[in-house]
Amino acid sequence: MLPIRAPHLIRRSVRGWLLVLLPLLALQSQATAAKIGTVTYTVPTGWAVKAQPEMVTFTAPGGAGQGLMLLIPDQKVSGDQKAWFRTVVQQLSSDGQITDQSEIQAGSGAGASLLSAAVTVRLAQGTQYRFYTARLTGSGTASVYVLVTSSLNAVDALQDTYVALIRSAAPAQASGTAGTGTASKGTTATSPLGGAKTALPTVKPMNAAQFIATGGNPEVAVIPDEFRCYQEKRGSSVTPELAVQILAGGKYRTAYGSGTYTVRKDSSLIKTDWTGGPLDGAYGYLNFDDYGQTLSISNVGENVLDDSIDFECYQRGARENRQLLDFRLRTPVPAAYPCTATDGSGKSGGTLEILKDGVYRLGGQSGRFAADFRSDQNDAWSDVAFTGGPLDDASGTYKEDEAGVRTLSVYRPKLECRLVVRPTPIPRYGSTKAPTPPKGSGGLSGAYAVWYPDPLAASGYGTCSGLCWDVYVFDRSGYVYTQEPDGSLDEASCARTHPNGLPVCEVYRVQGGQIVIGKDKPLPLVRAGTGLKIDGRTYQPLLKLEGTKLAGSYESKSFVGGGTSTVSGGFQTTVTFLPQGKFTRARSGGVSATTTDTGTNLGNVTGGVTVTSDRRSSGTYKVSGYTLALTYGDGHTETLFAYALPDKNGRPDLDLLRLGGSTYTRQDGK
Repeated sequence: MLPIRAPHLIRRSVRGWLLVLLPLLALQSQATAAKIGTVTYTVPTGWAVKAQPEMVTFTAPGGAGQGLMLLIPDQKVSGDQKAWFRTVVQQLSSDGQITDQSEIQAGSGAGASLLSAAVTVRLAQGTQYRFYTARLTGSGTASVYVLVTSSLNAVDALQDTYVALIRSAAPAQASGTAGTGTASKGTTATSPLGGAKTALPTVKPMNAAQFIATGGNPEVAVIPDEFRCYQEKRGSSVTPELAVQILAGGKYRTAYGSGTYTVRKDSSLIKTDWTGGPLDGAYGYLNFDDYGQTLSISNVGENVLDDSIDFECYQRGARENRQLLDFRLRTPVPAAYPCTATDGSGKSGGTLEILKDGVYRLGGQSGRFAADFRSDQNDAWSDVAFTGGPLDDASGTYKEDEAGVRTLSVYRPKLECRLVVRPTPIPRYGSTKAPTPPKGSGGLSGAYAVWYPDPLAASGYGTCSGLCWDVYVFDRSGYVYTQEPDGSLDEASCARTHPNGLPVCEVYRVQGGQIVIGKDKPLPLVRAGTGLKIDGRTYQPLLKLEGTKLAGSYESKSFVGGGTSTVSGGFQTTVTFLPQGKFTRARSGGVSATTTDTGTNLGNVTGGVTVTSDRRSSGTYKVSGYTLALTYGDGHTETLFAYALPDKNGRPDLDLLRLGGSTYTRQDGK
């Protein structure tokens, strides 16, 4: 066996990666192949190849520093296969110190048994990752494939290429004979997920509006469409590992087989259970939002894999596209990020440079980093791990928000590195126009709001931080916008649809002293001066802040946790409006989390952690209509929907403001 010498890699857990690798290796591919010994192979597009009698070396575009693969053919297998493979891995890793090694994973595919393992090797020039796969032919020989990567991002980026190389392998055949590596038309070898892989037929797309038109309810039933499934695994790949087609009659289909599913209510959640086919024994939950549906599917492959797999499956089209955009916003973008120490000193932390191919530089020293947004796809950030250089073994997070602020937070040392760029457009609306409301709808116009004490606050389960607000924006044609806009009253334009095809507004009807909104029950309605009394609550008209004189300090408080939760905390935000259109903003507070022997705050405390923060900023502000624009010193602008309710004289009551979905009360009586 030949020792491998390749560019240094960084340390990382690999077990999850191997769990994805083996199911993928169960597939096959067809391509024009070259040959070494008795083994055929396909050269990856753009890769340089060097064939020697004893092995083939594949070098990634850009050089060996970007990735390296080896194919060592026709190795004799003796004795127990796993013991033989373990010896091979040890020999191929003998040029350095093995500091970490995965278990050997067994599988099958491409007409052969497969063994895979991953090893971390420490060399004089650094730490290196190696992925080994043996393809056992059953005739006492095996071919060994090795992948060496130069960054964590490269592990995910090169996964498909590595898998394709192994799939392309097949014993060479005489001319005119069918090669064992060529699958019959439309099928492949058996997958560990169960069944033979077939080409999926085309399924006609269907959005939520079309589903409702057929009598369906997307909140409690799965839309017949194709869902693209992304495994919950460590990494930053944006390639789905599975496609699930939802069919009529509670059936589903994948490239690996078909089965059935059921949907039922589970408290306030909608649960799915899967039977037969590759998802047999899996369960999950259905979620529906303005973009479409998401199927969270857990426990996949429990009976055929060493560890089951979890997926987040996004309805193709608008829902999947939004998720891919979120992945993009969680991917660190190469740039120079000015840093500030967050240890309370406020000192400069230098400039953190994010470079290409997973490289970073800080203070003239370089290391590597890797982003992970696949492990928990619901987070608004990615986890970032640093290796080598001044941030060796440090961790942090990365995100880009809707205002165009890219933030890299490092936990040790405590740094916050920020860069302001042009905001990335977020698709909010669909391409179709909302249908005309039914005849007899409408009659009201204007924007109204009411506030009332949070009814659950006393029990500790409140969600409104003391005051709850309801907002209605009526269109005389028959639509009503039932949410509070984020930044502008223009968002309440009822001619638009959501990306899922449904109107952004609800249809309403006024008749006989009652109002019916959407599918809700009729509620009593009477006019009350300039306002509307609906179900006993008086909704007052929203008044613009444009033209008013904002001065002094306003305070908003918010709370988390409560009840029997073991997490509790509070935050206080103070905005002070100054002369000449200037403002300051201070936010402080913290969260405390405890662990108990019962999982509630009624148990005995076994541990806990408290996190506090204190942030101050300043800039200029501008009011236009119902919009308050705060432009900060770093150049980014935050746009808030802003209004007041009328006082007894019908003028804006400036003692109580609603800014960006939070309630602010004036503190100094000005």
